[in-house]
Amino acid sequence: MSLDLAVNLAASLIAFVTGWLARNALMYYRGSRPVARLWRIDARKPVTAVVGRVNGGKTLWEADALAAMNIRLSLARELKIHSIGTVSSASFRMAAHAEDNVVVIGGPAMNEVWETYASRLDVPYDFRIVEDRYRIVAREGDVSYGETRNAEVKQDHALVILAPNPFEPGSRVVMLAGCGYLATLAAPVVFSPDFARTLNRRFDTSKPLALILSVEDVRGYMPRPEIVAGKQFAQSTRRGTGSLR
Repeated sequence: MSLDLAVNLAASLIAFVTGWLARNALMYYRGSRPVARLWRIDARKPVTAVVGRVNGGKTLWEADALAAMNIRLSLARELKIHSIGTVSSASFRMAAHAEDNVVVIGGPAMNEVWETYASRLDVPYDFRIVEDRYRIVAREGDVSYGETRNAEVKQDHALVILAPNPFEPGSRVVMLAGCGYLATLAAPVVFSPDFARTLNRRFDTSKPLALILSVEDVRGYMPRPEIVAGKQFAQSTRRGTGSLR
């Protein structure tokens, strides 16, 4: 092999490696990095997703199960976390999972683990029954969010909570639930790169954060969900009253 050929091959290899590194750095900066900043998850600790149940606890609630699948895809694609346990709220055991990175999917109507964790956090919003339907109600003021529908448009709202795990601050707790099926299913969109970039610009995601997500179905078409409210909150140190399972 001539010296000129060797130099050309070396230059081509360097150019290829440089380009590959640059593309991967750009992909990380635009995709994985914003999502990682939102999750702020310790990948050395287990991730356990807890989903709601129906029919006397025998069946997983469909919207929760689909949302859990989307969460798993996000963690695998953006953060390369592939070992994610998924259990029903009936199978969740505090002794085994309390200190994991916990993802609670589904509100108190279907998932009793929601109250176990929510009772340990000073979240500025609650799920409450208003006129026989669950609504997301601000603790201060009279603002509330829920389901509305007419012949053309269905609208729903979800509550998304991002905070340190109150049982193990080195772990993360993420809570997602809609007033109805539609918003629960759409809530994991906050972990898409575009949404994550927006949230990281608007909020200090290193601190506990509660978000209200608005979702619409316009005759089968779903526009991009919108964040209609968001509040930072202080992490509580009080002991909750929720039952431990």
